[in-house]
Formats: sequence, C-alpha cells, structure tokens
Amino acid sequence: MNLQHMKMQMLELGILILAAYIGGLIAKKLKIGAVIGQIFGGILVGPHFLEILHRILSNHPALAGLAVFKPIYFFYSNGFEEYKEILESYHFFVFLFLGLIAFSIGEELHRDRLRQVGVKASIICLIQGLFTFFMITAGFKVIFGFNWIHSLIIGSIGIATAPALTFILMTKLKITGRLRQLLANIVVLDDIMEVILFSIFLSIAMAQQSGHFVSGWHIAQEVTIELLMAVLIGVIIFVILRLTIRERKPDEQEMEDDNSFLSTVLSQHPTPSVEILLIVLAIVAIGIAIAIHFNLPFLITAVTAGFLIANLHNNAIFDSLKIENVMPIMNLMFFAIIGASVRLESFSKDTIIFVLGYVALRATGKIFGNWGGAKLTQQDPKITAALPKLMLPQAGMAAVETILVAAVFKTGGEDIFNTIIPALVIFELGGAYLSERTLTKWKNVSMGEREALSTKPESYESEGLSALVQDRIVSLMAVTRQESLFELAQLMVQKGIIHETSDVTTALMQREKLASTGIGNGVAIPHCRVPLVNKTTIACGVLKHPVEWNSPDKKPVEILFLILTPEEFPQEHLRAISLIAAVIKKPDFSSDFKAAVQSRDKERYLEILSLQSKN
Repeated sequence: MNLQHMKMQMLELGILILAAYIGGLIAKKLKIGAVIGQIFGGILVGPHFLEILHRILSNHPALAGLAVFKPIYFFYSNGFEEYKEILESYHFFVFLFLGLIAFSIGEELHRDRLRQVGVKASIICLIQGLFTFFMITAGFKVIFGFNWIHSLIIGSIGIATAPALTFILMTKLKITGRLRQLLANIVVLDDIMEVILFSIFLSIAMAQQSGHFVSGWHIAQEVTIELLMAVLIGVIIFVILRLTIRERKPDEQEMEDDNSFLSTVLSQHPTPSVEILLIVLAIVAIGIAIAIHFNLPFLITAVTAGFLIANLHNNAIFDSLKIENVMPIMNLMFFAIIGASVRLESFSKDTIIFVLGYVALRATGKIFGNWGGAKLTQQDPKITAALPKLMLPQAGMAAVETILVAAVFKTGGEDIFNTIIPALVIFELGGAYLSERTLTKWKNVSMGEREALSTKPESYESEGLSALVQDRIVSLMAVTRQESLFELAQLMVQKGIIHETSDVTTALMQREKLASTGIGNGVAIPHCRVPLVNKTTIACGVLKHPVEWNSPDKKPVEILFLILTPEEFPQEHLRAISLIAAVIKKPDFSSDFKAAVQSRDKERYLEILSLQSKN
C-alpha cells in the first residue's frame, strides 16, 4: 500500500471536482453554459495545461524568483509525473460513462418509437453520414494531398458523433419527445456506419502496410464478426440484467418462499433506485471491459443491451439512470476528466492547417447533411433548426480509433493523430456550447407560453374564445392524461377538423413530455401544430374525474382546452393561450363553466366565454 500515491490520487480528484464545479458556476454567471465551465475547469488543473504553463515560466527567468510561481516549479519537479499518470488512470471512467450513456440510448429505441421515426432517422443518417464522409475524404485528398487510404480513414472517423454530451444535457434539462427519439436513432445508426467503414479501411491500410493482399470478402467477414461479437456481448448483458432485475406485479409477494438464495440477494424490482443504478453500472462495466479486451466497438455492445431492455424487459430500469442526486456528480466528473485530458500541446504550427480543415469539412458535412436530411423527411422546423447543431460533438469512439491508427501505422499515423485529436478538442468545446444553447432554447419553448398566460391580449374578436371553440365542448370520462387527449382528439375527428386521432395524439403527448401544459387552477392547455388546419381551432373538455397533470400548483386538471394551430404560423398558439388566460381569471369561471357544460346549456357556456373575453 503506497500512502504517498493514495494521497496524490485524493488530491488530484479533489482538485478536479472543485475546479469543474467552480468553472460551471462561473460559466452559468457568464451565461455560456455550465458544461463549458466544467470542461475549462478540468483544462486549467490538467497536466497538459500545467506543462505548458511551466514551459512558459521557464522561458522567463525573471518570473522564477517570484513567490507566487515557486509552488509550480516545486510541483513540476517533485510530483508532476505522478500527477499525470494518475489522470491517465481516471480515463476508465470516461469509457464507462460513454457506455452507460450508450446503454441509456436504448430507451429511445423502443419499437413504438422506432415506428414513428425509424425510417426517417435512417434517411437523415445516411444523408449526413455519407455527405460528411465524402466532404472530409475529398478535402484531405484533393486539398491537403493525403493518400487515398489515409483520406478514407480520416473521412470514416469524421462520421462518428459523441452522444454522451448531448444526452447528458437532455437528461439535465428533462427534454424528451421526438427530438430525443430522432437523435438517438441517428446517433446509433451513425456509429454503426462509422464502425463498418472504419474497420474496412483500417483492414485495407494494414494489409497494404504489411504487403499482403486482402480480399473484399475477407474484410467483410472481419467487420461482420466484430459487429456480431459486440452484439453478442450486449445480449449477454441483457440476459444477466433480466435475471438480476426481475419484473414483478405490484400485488405479487416480494419473494416467493422457494426462491433461491442468489435470487433473493440479487433480484430487484425495476423501480428507480440507487440499487438498480449500481447493478446496471456494474454489469454494463464488465460487458464494456470484455468488448474493449477483444477490440470490439463497445458502444454497439452497450446500445444493444439497452435496446433489448427497452423492448423485452422494463423501460422503468432507465429511470434509475436519471436519479437527480447521483447523476449530476457523474456528469461533472465526466466533463472534468474530459477537460483535464485535453492535449493542448497537440496544437502546432505544422498541423494547424489540417486541424482547421478537418473542423471546417466535418462541420459543413454535419450541418448541411442533417439540415438536408431533416428537410427531405419533412421534420418540424424547430427540429430542422436544432438537429444539425446537436450532431457536432465528437470524442469517445473517434478518439479511441485515432489512437489505434497512430499505434498501428508506421507512416502517416502521427499526421492523422495530430490532425484529429486537436480537432476533437474544438468539437467537444464548441459542440458543448452549441448543444447547451440549442437545447436550452428548445426547452424555453414553453417559456413563451408562460409569458402569454400573463399577458393581456392586445386585441381579439368581440366573441373572443367562443369563436375559436364554437360547438366543440364535451364532457370527458377519461381518468388519465392520455385518455383525456384521446377523447378530445376524437371530438376533433367527429367535427371534421382532423382525419384520425393519431394525427394529433402523438404530437400532444410529446409536447407533454417536453413540459406539462397544466397552467394551474384546474386548467390545462395541450396544443400542437398540424398541417390539417388553416386557422387556430380549439376544443374544450370538462373532466368528470379530475386528472393529475403535473401542474405548477399541484392541483389536478378539470378543464382542458385543446389548441390546434397551422404549421405555417408557429406562434399562433400564444394568442390562443392569452385568450384562455383572460377567460379563466374570473373567480367563478370554473364552477359556472362546468355547470353549463354538464347541463349541456350551449348558450350559457358560450356566453361565459364571450363575456369574459370582452372584459
């Protein structure tokens, strides 16, 4: 037991956590995103920055005598190498956390969600992946004069996208729904495409280097075996988790009398808990370690396990990966280590032109490829604007593959390493900034609605809300949020506004996942944009059984206003919300309106809406 070494380990861990935490706080104050601050905090206490700082001070002898710099000289001479080695030993956490994030992506690959976005995600992935690949490959061959095989390898690495950062931010901001589902599908397909292309070109390059001829059939066999082995380990992880975390009905006894001792010890009900998190973490860690040992694409292993859990076991297991008191600590550690690992010395005058070229070519490919794919598949304009910015971060698998290339290539490997590693720093920092800004803006969609609730409408028809509701008012028998939305959608079908309930129910539930539309005082305002209407249309429902809606005042909802607005007027729902806000402010509105609806007094309830709008 080396007490001195343990002391240094604890010191470095404490410094990393403190620097990342303070960096995050400062970044929040500067409104540039906590993630950027956490990464920069890691950079400032990382060995690479300290080494550069020592080099600068060494070139200025006049500074050596200043007391403030003496600790730096002393530390560099006595503990720096050990400090550097300890950071290297922390890198296992980065790979473990990447695997955990990849596993959690499985939640978005449930068959019901795949039906909604699967084909469109595949189209977007193919367009952006191949466009990025050809941009980088052609650029490095034609502009920078790299040989074909090295250009193809750099192009294949450029396809990879790092899902960890974006999905951490989505979980932190509690963003779910179509954007998250679409992104998860694209990222998974993206990494599969990248692994296949990289494996093919690496095999060709190694064959050329050794002077051997390798057939296309041989390469296809190797790539297929690697993917199948990675999937097989994922299946084994799933089987172990299924046996360990058993699904039991609420009325089932905690443990049958004839259960084995091992089952009694390991079995956990799939409800969110630290215990489930620990089990998942442990088993996924072992599976990833085995995949890495056999040089397999470990992210494919983790995604496979998550996909099987989502479709063949219980989605509730993923909730344990979102425990608010645990995950922020792991997030901070991840970004701190990423920052401390940034190789600042990899930036040099000789390779900076290649670095900037890679950044420009990859960013162009990702942005225009994703934008074009989203346009072609007719995605929501907000998704079309957000998606390209969320696909820029790159680390993880790209870094591993770059290190592998540098290790096995006798010539050209160092050039590839010195080109991609600095570019990964730029993409991780720039991607973190863009992703956080984009997702925060996405989250704040609901903020405009809150403002509309508190703003008095400048002008509207004398009939006000009743003109938008007309005769679309009904009593609802639903007892859940989803049933409520379905009944109101059925009313819209009966009135000839939409063709099928599915035209709006999916979009409504996705909007609810983004943020609850309950506004308090027993009222909720579910809404979505559809291509089937050319003007704002509202249906109103009064619930016979109040439904929990996660409203700000924690009160269940009794009155629903379902708002449908045209796709070409995305802000039109804010006007409708302000009308509703004006109507419900009367103290007796709720009781009077419910009584009128229950008695089917159409004149009375339309009068209530009209009179309130005139006030």
